[in-house]
Amino acid sequence: MSLFVSLARQIDQWQSQGLLDQETADRLRLDVKTRHNGFGMGGVLAVLGSLLLGAALILFIAANWDVIPRIWRVALILFIMWGGYLGGAWLQQRSENKLAAIFAPSLYLLSAITYGAGIALVGQMYHMSGDMTTAALAWGVGVLIAGVLLRAPILTAAALGIGGFYLYTVLSELGGQINLVASYRWVLPLYIAACAAAIIYTKADKAMHLLAMLTLAYFLALYFDLESAVTLILMIVLGTLLIICQGRWPAFERYSYGFGSQLAGYGLAALLLALFIFQVEHKGVFNNYEAGADAVYSLAAIAVCVFALIIAGEKSGQLRWFAYAGFSLHVLYLATVTVGTMIGTSGVFLIGGVLVMGLAYLVTRMEKYLHGSAVKAMSVHDGEQQP
Repeated sequence: MSLFVSLARQIDQWQSQGLLDQETADRLRLDVKTRHNGFGMGGVLAVLGSLLLGAALILFIAANWDVIPRIWRVALILFIMWGGYLGGAWLQQRSENKLAAIFAPSLYLLSAITYGAGIALVGQMYHMSGDMTTAALAWGVGVLIAGVLLRAPILTAAALGIGGFYLYTVLSELGGQINLVASYRWVLPLYIAACAAAIIYTKADKAMHLLAMLTLAYFLALYFDLESAVTLILMIVLGTLLIICQGRWPAFERYSYGFGSQLAGYGLAALLLALFIFQVEHKGVFNNYEAGADAVYSLAAIAVCVFALIIAGEKSGQLRWFAYAGFSLHVLYLATVTVGTMIGTSGVFLIGGVLVMGLAYLVTRMEKYLHGSAVKAMSVHDGEQQP
């Protein structure tokens, strides 16, 4: 809600400064009003309420499982699940009603929770063979299909969350004999690709962050499972390509369906994460010089942050924050390691305080420079558009 309020105030300010005429300002206000779907604090509370309600229903059914006849058990699960889906779809059609827009996602989420509980309870009731990973995967695929059919962004996001649960079940069973441990290496990439397509189709923009985090978690799981540096090298290559594409390929935003700036930011996060793991385990040619390896990897990470800012900093705010965070942490780490061996604790805090103030100054200057570059580029582009 605050985003739309601040945008409306900005339109008023632009109009008072003479940058917008009355007609254009009114059209912008109308566009902002129609784009606001009402999913503010009320929507968040409704979703949290659906989670609590789903948990209460599951616990109630489980507690009285032996008392309820078998046919009524299945009927109750199906009634709650389909009732939530159909009720959410009906409310979704009434998009002009703010209450409908708030409670439709909560009903969808209640159905998704009930579907997962139904898989577990029915499987237990009929003594079906299987394991937790198979059930988690079936749960996620079912919710994803429902999200696509209903074009519900909340279900797409829920499917990504369930994908994280599936990966957790795989990791918790790596030492056991289960069906999908050996195949999660190709199952999860297919699942991630399907979720990416669903995000575009259902316009679940916020779910892109969940997709990126699930992808990073997959790479980490793959690395710790295979214990191969090839996985980290792949993360570095992919992260570098995303940064370069965002900064040097003008059509990247169009071909990435507008997610280019986010992809570049998470590409930098993957790159820094891979370098951090290399640094912790001291892989590469510096195995015999662990003290020197720390400094080399930190300097490499700092160089990567500067490289990312130069290449794509003005086009991706998310990348800038990852770069600032990585740059600052590694500079402070180098200062702690090197200065801490020569002076006392108070001196380390003193040097650290000076460095933090200096970093704050550099970040402020960098933000002004990148903002000025972006405005200049936009002005040049607008000049070329004019006849």
